[in-house]
Amino acid sequence: MITPDTSFNTFKVLGLGDNVVDRYLNTGKMYPGGNALNFAVYAKMLGADAAFLGTFGTDPAARHVRATLEALCVPATHSRIIEGENGHADVRVVDGNREFVFSNRGGVARENPFTPGQGDIDYLSAFALVHTSCYSHLNQHLATLKNGSHLLSYDFSYRWQVEDLIAPVAPHLDFAALSAGDVGRGRALEVLREVVGHGCGLALATLGPEGAVAYNGKDFVSVAPVPTDVVDTLGAGDAFITATLLTLVARGWKRGEHVGPQAIHAAMEKGSQFAAEICRIEGAFGYPAPIHSQVTA
Repeated sequence: MITPDTSFNTFKVLGLGDNVVDRYLNTGKMYPGGNALNFAVYAKMLGADAAFLGTFGTDPAARHVRATLEALCVPATHSRIIEGENGHADVRVVDGNREFVFSNRGGVARENPFTPGQGDIDYLSAFALVHTSCYSHLNQHLATLKNGSHLLSYDFSYRWQVEDLIAPVAPHLDFAALSAGDVGRGRALEVLREVVGHGCGLALATLGPEGAVAYNGKDFVSVAPVPTDVVDTLGAGDAFITATLLTLVARGWKRGEHVGPQAIHAAMEKGSQFAAEICRIEGAFGYPAPIHSQVTA
């Protein structure tokens, strides 16, 4: 049972960008997800005043995601609704391991990229932190988003390995997260140095079963994963990032301030604990629905 942290209910945070459904081909169920949407939901679960802003389609998947946010009391009132297919990713479980086999790359959110207007900037300025991702199609707007936000965080996921994202993106960020479980700790440390060297205030790399490591420009700080009974690892990285960020904000982290190693370690420990709890839930955070459209298993 996830217990909200009362220190998180004194500020507002926003998940900005991607939402999808993860369609499990083995079971015929789909679950809401996406880096930005997961952040908003996890922040709400942890006790923060959280909202989501993005683009939805008009198909059953989109309606299920919107209904789930409403059930969780996560407002998405400033989001766009575009006629067409919502983002989805198809997942197959083989020998207990989760494999992504297909993605429509965001559906209508990719086909109709979100362009923030002045009303959006005014809206996000009310949040202590705005979190987005490489799957949100917002890279060209990051400078504008930074100017309009108090803190801007960004999840590179695995895309830093296959695209030249770090140099153009990192200067606009206060916090960056990278998935590095497949490259090893040594390479992860190099990338963290690169991200911070390009102007990002604090960077973190998740290393799968090896835990995670963060870098503030001076110190490398590591944390081990919390043992748990794993039901589904989907969303574990987002959960870790969310709890880490909320802990830092609750401690008073502001743009331009150096975060010391003790504060980072305490935040990452909170992240590890929450990630372990999320691993005990099917999907990113539950809320399954039948897959409505025909897919090939």
